[in-house]
Amino acid sequence: MKGLWVGLGVLALIVVVLLFVGGSYVSTKNTLVAKNEAVDQAYAQVDVQQQRRLDLIPNLVASVKGYVAEESTVLTNIANARAGVLAAAGNRPGSIQANQQLSAAIVPLFRLQEAYPNLKGNEQFTRLTDELAGTENRIAVERQRYNKTLEDYNVYVKQFPNSIWAGMAGYHYRDEYFKGNPANSTAPTVDFSK
Repeated sequence: MKGLWVGLGVLALIVVVLLFVGGSYVSTKNTLVAKNEAVDQAYAQVDVQQQRRLDLIPNLVASVKGYVAEESTVLTNIANARAGVLAAAGNRPGSIQANQQLSAAIVPLFRLQEAYPNLKGNEQFTRLTDELAGTENRIAVERQRYNKTLEDYNVYVKQFPNSIWAGMAGYHYRDEYFKGNPANSTAPTVDFSK
């Protein structure tokens, strides 16, 4: 009789451990699903703002062309970078890289205002550059939110015991962060002797 109680006790202990392990797996998997969806949603917000920028660029380029025909290199670089973004659609790492190149290509466009004072007076150009500058700020904010959401997901995936359950459920570390342009780490040279 004593052996029966020991056997039932061991069986109950095994059932409790299995319930605990199963509950831990289900809870972790549900959290992983939610965090993965949050990452995808955050990227979708970045994508919305980047699409807004893509939509503004042709209008801005068209308004500048009449004033700065000789600055075709800047406009060509912007057009090429925009085409690269459109070609990378659906490929998140490629899209991230292409949008960073587009951000770098836009910077010289704002400097053209200094070289062409009449361009500053063009109402359409001024309105479009204001919209583009606002969009660039929105993109920066959404990229920051995306990176933070991705970091939260990655930390959760790497924590123990979540790492065990994540691997079993097919969730892995995602290195899809927006990173700064390496060229920005070099300070510009300022020469006042000219």
